[in-house]
Amino acid sequence: MLKSLKDIAPGDIILTRNDTFLSKAIRFFGRLQTGKADYSHAAAGLSNYMCIEALWRTRINGLEKYEKTALEIWRLPLNPLERGDFERGMMQVAGNDYGLAMIPLFALDSVATHIARVFGSKKPVFFFTEKFGVFNIPVCSQLVMFGIEKFTNYTIRDTAHNRVSWKLISPDYLQDLLCLPHNQAELIYKQEAT
Repeated sequence: MLKSLKDIAPGDIILTRNDTFLSKAIRFFGRLQTGKADYSHAAAGLSNYMCIEALWRTRINGLEKYEKTALEIWRLPLNPLERGDFERGMMQVAGNDYGLAMIPLFALDSVATHIARVFGSKKPVFFFTEKFGVFNIPVCSQLVMFGIEKFTNYTIRDTAHNRVSWKLISPDYLQDLLCLPHNQAELIYKQEAT
């Protein structure tokens, strides 16, 4: 376990939430899709107490903003070369746009999943994000997994061990995938809001 946020490494995944309306709405729709939703935002660790995240634009920010926020940090089984490649690659995407158009598609998939569960289905629905998510402009969790996919050899897999595209990743779904033992992610830090 990390002793503080200052020990974060490039490629570590940060999941967080706050009490804003948008955070609550994202968690509401996340609960429809996965049954529970603890987090509404994802970022990726960089060196020097920094992270990269998509918040209306892709930005590099200091981690001090998360010092009193509820969060989890997950470490993927990346080697030092992959961590360096990840950091260099993500520095190049800083300043890119935010995929605002993806948010309604995630909401529609969540509602479709909830309806499918009424009829006995146990799998999440990704119809709208797969069929209409044609833009390569990610939201926060997609940005994190886009970077992992593009700049490392790591592949995240679902319960059936199938590769999951970065385009389907919401913060809550990402947390569920990180918890699967075959993805070899380790929860290295957790804090509650203060």
